[in-house]
Amino acid sequence: MARLIPLILIALAVWLWLRARRKTDAYMSSYEAPAPGDGDGDGQDGPRAPAA
Repeated sequence: MARLIPLILIALAVWLWLRARRKTDAYMSSYEAPAPGDGDGDGQDGPRAPAA
């Protein structure tokens, strides 16, 4: 039993770490790649020309 408790704690820590990584990855991918057509309301989609 004394060997089982640290294994359970390590497994729980790894599971929580992987879960946090998955949630962070989902959040970052939704933040970095907006849906098509989601602009700033000016009606233009796609990249803009650089300001001269």
